[in-house]
Amino acid sequence: MSLSDYEIRPADVADAPSLGRAHVRIWQEAYAELMDADYLAGLDPRARGERWATIIEQMPPAQRTRVAVHRASGEVVGFVTVDAARDDDPATPTELWAINVLADHHGTGVAQALLDAALGDDDAYLWVVEGNERAQSFYRRNGFAVDGGRKRDERLGVDELRMTRRG
Repeated sequence: MSLSDYEIRPADVADAPSLGRAHVRIWQEAYAELMDADYLAGLDPRARGERWATIIEQMPPAQRTRVAVHRASGEVVGFVTVDAARDDDPATPTELWAINVLADHHGTGVAQALLDAALGDDDAYLWVVEGNERAQSFYRRNGFAVDGGRKRDERLGVDELRMTRRG
């Protein structure tokens, strides 16, 4: 597959069911060795799709959520969200909230296209699960560096590292 096999565009409410399925599958693939197996098995694609519909319907104008849709299947295979920082002491005013791509579509350039579409070269920071080496490598290639910020997500049972990019 090549990047021409995908459409990168703003998320639409009609994408929500496919986005929910992709989101759950991505987490189950990416975090299989990093998060509780029962938690991951209990993720509900339908509920996640309903949550995405609400998120998209209520999306503030500054939020940039983009999806990657595989042209042949019409299914969402990845997504990215960039918005204002959610932390009390943000490293930059902009946070990369999430970028996720199904494992079957790794290496196609989809993640890079999503990041470019939503963030470009802007300064930003993100939180990445400690041990998610694939993600950390991707972020380093895009100018992000671990800056010493750490936090524990008790709900997910993981430690997260903050990575920041400044022009």
